[in-house]
Amino acid sequence: MKHDNFYNYSKMTGIIRIISCLFFVIQPLAGFAMDNGAVCPVDETMLMFVGEDIEALTIASRREESAWQAAAVAQVINRKELREHGFTTLSEALDTKPGFYMAQNPWGSVPYLRGISNSILFLYDTVPMSADSDKSIQQIDYNLSLNAIKRIEIIRGPGSVLWGPDAFAGIVNIVPLSGRDLHGLETGIGYNGKEKAENFYLNLGQGNAIWDGFLSITGRSGRTNDDEVNIVSFWGDENRPTPVTERYGNDSPGRSSYLESTGIFSYRDKIKISGRISSNHHPYSIADSPNRSWLEQRNTPSYFVKLEANQALDSISSLRFTGFYNKLEPENEIIDRKFKVTEKTTYGELIYDRSFFTGKGLFTGGLSLRRKDIDDATIWQSYMPDFLGPENQYLFPMFSKINYRDDLVSGFGQYTYQADNTKIWLGIRYDNHDLYEDNLSFNSGIAYSPTSSLMTKLLYGTAYRTPSSHQLFIHEKPKLEKVETLEAELAWNPLNNFNFSLVAFTSRIEDHAKEDPYAQLSVGNHQDINGIEAEAGFKFSDQLKLAANMTLLDNRGPKETFHLLNAVYMRPDGSLEYIYEDIKSPYDLGPETIFNLSAAWLPAADISLLADLKYRASHDLINARTGITSTADPVWLLDINAVTGDILSSGVTFSCSITNLFDTAYSIPGPYEMIDGEPFTLKFMLEKKW
Repeated sequence: MKHDNFYNYSKMTGIIRIISCLFFVIQPLAGFAMDNGAVCPVDETMLMFVGEDIEALTIASRREESAWQAAAVAQVINRKELREHGFTTLSEALDTKPGFYMAQNPWGSVPYLRGISNSILFLYDTVPMSADSDKSIQQIDYNLSLNAIKRIEIIRGPGSVLWGPDAFAGIVNIVPLSGRDLHGLETGIGYNGKEKAENFYLNLGQGNAIWDGFLSITGRSGRTNDDEVNIVSFWGDENRPTPVTERYGNDSPGRSSYLESTGIFSYRDKIKISGRISSNHHPYSIADSPNRSWLEQRNTPSYFVKLEANQALDSISSLRFTGFYNKLEPENEIIDRKFKVTEKTTYGELIYDRSFFTGKGLFTGGLSLRRKDIDDATIWQSYMPDFLGPENQYLFPMFSKINYRDDLVSGFGQYTYQADNTKIWLGIRYDNHDLYEDNLSFNSGIAYSPTSSLMTKLLYGTAYRTPSSHQLFIHEKPKLEKVETLEAELAWNPLNNFNFSLVAFTSRIEDHAKEDPYAQLSVGNHQDINGIEAEAGFKFSDQLKLAANMTLLDNRGPKETFHLLNAVYMRPDGSLEYIYEDIKSPYDLGPETIFNLSAAWLPAADISLLADLKYRASHDLINARTGITSTADPVWLLDINAVTGDILSSGVTFSCSITNLFDTAYSIPGPYEMIDGEPFTLKFMLEKKW
């Protein structure tokens, strides 16, 4: 990788400043902490926010540990926090955390982490959920229920060493409930006033010292979009589009529906079988101008089955196996034609753990095999909306269908050594692809905890993400987009009622390519992103808690260049001549400033009232076909959630949520033009534990 001199100098200067500032702050804090508590090893369980124990995190080192001591910038959202805030989707929960921004589009949320869109590896029980054919397909909205979730594990920063491709800017792992977490039956019904949506769930768990099992079924039906459209037919027959006289009319999206079931069975902590099946239907309207709109719908049916087994070899080593089969069938219906893709993944992994030096050192090494088959991936070569107008009577937009298979063989290892209050780690991974370039990933870091209330981390890591189907269509063996990140974290928890953390990072992205909806792919470039993530929590009393976080981002790099197809001419000999035009547009960083503030009031043991105040700085809508940029104004939003327990009888809980309390009218970037943000919404939920 080549770096220009200015970049090398700027990056090194930034690194030195980060480290200098970090340890300048550490010195006085360490002195204060030493006066208030004795030194202890870094593996001691710490207190995270308002005196609550940190729950286990498994994705940082492939074993259970606290987020405080993890070899990563890590965080956990537990089930209690999800309930107190009234979060109903994964995107809602992540949108309140440092570094995250969830842009809203008609088809669902577009996740940003540290200024990079669609850059997160989403896992459900460590099984990847995202689609390879189209990076915009995510299961983070109503197509993933939170009712059967135990916790959400979060890592900010590259994670390819232990998790392979696409653990790019971070990792989010959904940990489902088990029979040990829920003994008995739990049910719930809810209603969303704006969408006239009803939802339900049923959780059933049972277990003992030998075995445990868990089953969950959830469903939802509602009308998420009421906007009328004026184009109701287009694709006609195989020879020509629908005649212009029949192309126009009036229609609107129908009701969305979602159904999901998950299950887990475990025997003696040696064998675990788990699975998830999801079916959904999400219609919506979309427009590229005030006088042109049409209907689309996205369905993302999927299922997986997973087997885990582990065996202790002796007192210092063990062997673990994980295997799963995953099938995802994303389907996009545009007006009156369906485009369906099938993605099938077969995966097997063997991990060996061994401790050294009486437990101070731990080696984790593994070998994995993955086969991914993708059929009927749609590659758009034309800008589809241009063909919808009355001036087009004979032509269809150009697109292709491709099938491909990628076999991946990976070897990886990470060694961690902990002595007293210092922990160091080093990891490497080699991925051998059939279809893509081979890749090496690295991570390293040091954690230093001079006292039980202070933790510092310095981390370096690289990661890459696999290309989309569009990139494969254009290039036989495309370069893999790579990120290189250096980050430093300072976490301070001097008292049971106060905590603070500060993270500074700098990232360099190489061979970055952006895909525009229904259009073309940008030419590879590089981007530099720097940022600061700050978070604090304070407990005034058992009844009142405050928490806040802020993210500041800065981007440096060239503009995106799109090599767009402008026209196609037929020569006298019948051959086609393609005319291209280069368009430049800014890099899409998302909002440069993000702020979240939450206040919780708990007047009684079974009553809570929580307010979430969110600020999002301006966000640009970038039209890659014209290079024109529109800007959405900054916005403040306030959400309220109230929960009352034992309201009618023992075990009955009632919650009421209000989104956008003051009904602020605001616009956000859509696919082609500005769209309205989420309005005032009232939601209810009634739950019962049997």
